[in-house]
This record gives sequence, C-alpha cells and structure tokens, in this order.
Amino acid sequence: MNKLLRLLVAASCATVVSNSYADLNSMQKVYNNPNLAPKVQRCKGDQNCNAFYALSKEWQFIPNNYRLSGFDVKAYARKSDAYGLRKGFGFETEKAADIALAGEDVFYHGSKSRADEKLVAQGLAVLLYLDHK
Repeated sequence: MNKLLRLLVAASCATVVSNSYADLNSMQKVYNNPNLAPKVQRCKGDQNCNAFYALSKEWQFIPNNYRLSGFDVKAYARKSDAYGLRKGFGFETEKAADIALAGEDVFYHGSKSRADEKLVAQGLAVLLYLDHK
C-alpha cells in the first residue's frame, strides 16, 4: 500500500511538471508566431491582438515563485492591476511591446469593463514573464 501511494505521488508530480512545460511551450509558440493564435472577433484581424488574447488565457501557468525585479507579476494579474504592470515594468523586446500595444488598444483603452482590465493584466503578466525569461 505504501509503495502504491509513493508511486501515485511521483506520477502526479511528473504530470504537473510535464503540464507546466507543455503550457510554457504553447505560450512560447503563440508568442513567437502570433499568426498561430485563434482569431478573436474584437481584434479585427490583428494577429498581435489575437496573440495577446490567447496569451492572457495562460497567465495561471506563470510559476508561483516567478519574480521580476523582486515583484510578484502573477499577483498583479490576479488583482487585475494592468496599470501597475504597465507602469512598473518595461519590455526588453519589440515583439513583446508590439503584442502588448495591440492588446491594450482593443481591450484597455476606452474600455470600462472589469473583465477587459483583468484580461489586459493577465496578458501583460504573461508577456513580461516570456520577455524576461
């Protein structure tokens, strides 16, 4: 019985680790090839906007222990603090900045929706994570 329990625990740990890598791979695939992101009607054909939307849905796969300049980026996403993420951190690559701007133009500027603000915070968190890895 003890052996079976250990085997189940080991198998579940391996599944969690492999799922985390798979999700990182899917994030990087969309980040590196925005044209692979599913089309979102509100993006009106903008591939970077589609990528932003797709990446925002992956925010929960940012490791819990990930810190950027000592700050918990995932906590900003959890609190829907897009403003704090945008004002507190910068992007290192033009690609990340372009994807962020495309998403912000559609889902943040002029929107009064809390859901949109949350989506933007989550998208920015993922982009910051991918850009600073």
